[in-house]
Amino acid sequence: MTKKKIIVGMRSLTEIREKEGIYIDKTRFIDYLENNAGTSVPVILRPRRFGKSLTASMLHNYYDISKKNKFDKNFKGTWIYDHRTPLASSYYVIHFDFSDVSSDSKDVNYTFLTSVGSSIISFTNFYPDKGLTEEQLDYSLYNSATDLMQVFLDNFSKNAKEGEYLYVIIDEYDHFANEILTRDKEAFKDITSTAEGHEGLIKRFYALLKKYYRGEGNGAIDRFFITGVSSVSLDSVTSGFNIATNISLKPDCHEMIGFTHDELSDVIDETLDFTKLPDITKDQIMQIMEENFDGFAFSEDANESMFNSNLCLAYLDAIISRKRIPDPNKISLNDDAGKLRGMLNLCEDNVREEIVQAMFNKEPIDLKLPDKMNLNSTNYFDKAQMISLLYHLGYLTIDTENSQKKGITSFVIPNRVYENLFLDYCRMSIGYSADAYKDLSPMFEESADITPLIQIITEQIETKLNPQSLGKFTEMALQLICDSIINNSIYRKLSSYTEFYTGKGFADIFVKNTHPNGHYFLLELKYLHKKDDCKSAVDAKLAEAREEIEKYRDGAALKEKVGSHTLDCYAIVFVGSECRLCQKI
Repeated sequence: MTKKKIIVGMRSLTEIREKEGIYIDKTRFIDYLENNAGTSVPVILRPRRFGKSLTASMLHNYYDISKKNKFDKNFKGTWIYDHRTPLASSYYVIHFDFSDVSSDSKDVNYTFLTSVGSSIISFTNFYPDKGLTEEQLDYSLYNSATDLMQVFLDNFSKNAKEGEYLYVIIDEYDHFANEILTRDKEAFKDITSTAEGHEGLIKRFYALLKKYYRGEGNGAIDRFFITGVSSVSLDSVTSGFNIATNISLKPDCHEMIGFTHDELSDVIDETLDFTKLPDITKDQIMQIMEENFDGFAFSEDANESMFNSNLCLAYLDAIISRKRIPDPNKISLNDDAGKLRGMLNLCEDNVREEIVQAMFNKEPIDLKLPDKMNLNSTNYFDKAQMISLLYHLGYLTIDTENSQKKGITSFVIPNRVYENLFLDYCRMSIGYSADAYKDLSPMFEESADITPLIQIITEQIETKLNPQSLGKFTEMALQLICDSIINNSIYRKLSSYTEFYTGKGFADIFVKNTHPNGHYFLLELKYLHKKDDCKSAVDAKLAEAREEIEKYRDGAALKEKVGSHTLDCYAIVFVGSECRLCQKI
């Protein structure tokens, strides 16, 4: 059977269908949005690279009058093809994609104008009588995107016949705003300002759309569909666009964007030819993807977690092109620790420290999401607002089991991709950047010798940290350095996990080994500052580590992970940069 193609990015339904690409049928949600969402102005929020743009493209192709002649090509074989709604192919759709708007505060106004202008040009190409003339599309005539949009909406309203309405799709509505927010809080406040006479460009644009919304009167716009990552931009313009309803937390919307486990299984079956991948199994791939790209829940009542669909497709594409299992860390989110630091700087120091410690210790954070995230009304986010932002951007997700048990929403890190990003942030915070490709071959091989690891940790502490950092050194910092050395070692044959859940608590470091006869490792790391150095203190740390190891090694989760491999457990005590004790337990 011919395998389907993977079109990485998956932004255009038409392109995917024309090129016979893999497409997971989500068209049943068209009927939901039209008849059961309870709003004509839905906002759906999901983390980056989840497939929001493809959903926007699906709606564009379904509702746009100009796409009617391609309806069969785009939708034949899908659920909606046999359950067509009365509004199919009945709107003049204008589709905005704000992912191309500059996040540089000096350029944001002009690029917002040109982005809106580009969408109006595209609309005009399909509907010349209802679009704008070449003269009207001269950007030099306008001070802002709102001024241009005003002319477009006036022109459409004048030329539209009775029963002819606009369907406005806004994809990545907050992409540029979020980028600005993490770098320049005051610039973000400027573009979302609601102060009379000093309204920001976002506030003015959405206030204009609200004015032309049919639900508010006799406007030209009948329906909207808006995608984004966080509600903070719309919340910050308050009454400027209070017609929108955030449907993101509704259980019925949970599977609208992203892949379920069954959907991912189907994708693998339809795209991978295992006869060309003799050393790879489907179970292997599913296990790697569950660990790295799964774990997202967007409702406390979700039946299962969701995979980040675009990251899954990029990973499968890498398997096909390389004919081997690639490193999932190479499948990039295009996020980095600097962006996370920018977000965490939006809250007070004590709030940030509390959140970071909980995230590092893998402790669930329990709280109710705030109804609004208006940054114009405060200089700093409180804890609930900060957790909300981290949740919307994908750094945290809902733990459904804990939430249902406790009766309050519980948030955890979703998967290894985001865990690694968070650990990078923690390393940045202590001023540590790892040297890659240290040789841990003796540890990887059957000899299972951890001596090189201990030596490299000492060398890294002495050469990579300044005295000020060392004065604030903690066991968490020791874990971060150890984890980084292992995960960046030569050949990448070892995998380190910090705060690994054993079934009976969280072990400092757990190390998996890909060598057929290699050992797995459980490391309990203890730290003393030189001023606290004495035999009794070292002995106390050893006793503490021994007790923890003896508890952890009986954990069912650890036993399942280790399987038939030999598990070596070590208690390791550092005093300053010196490993004072390394004892196999």
